[in-house]
Amino acid sequence: MTRDEIASALRKLREEAGLTGETVARRAGMSPGKLSKVENGRTKPTVQDVDRILTAIGVFGEVKDEFLNAARIAATEEKAWRLYRRLGLPKHQAEIRAIEVFPARLIRVVGHSRA
Repeated sequence: MTRDEIASALRKLREEAGLTGETVARRAGMSPGKLSKVENGRTKPTVQDVDRILTAIGVFGEVKDEFLNAARIAATEEKAWRLYRRLGLPKHQAEIRAIEVFPARLIRVVGHSRA
């Protein structure tokens, strides 16, 4: 599950429980605006947000564990990609590609000059 899928599933669970956004937000200790942003995918929920929202809705047991695990995996993947971009690995890959292409160009130029 992506964080967006988690967010829409949280909204569905809340609606199926017959609870308003204000009620769940109050029980979860967050503003109704934040809950709305989470449910609509405008704000990515943290693992703690997911835990608090599920508790406020009254979801426990295996279902809650699955949601929390999915939220942890999504957060870990996003953190890994941010680190990957910050370290500049795509830049280094481009430099390596340029170096790999250089000998082929050099061979063509040297071969052309002999002809």
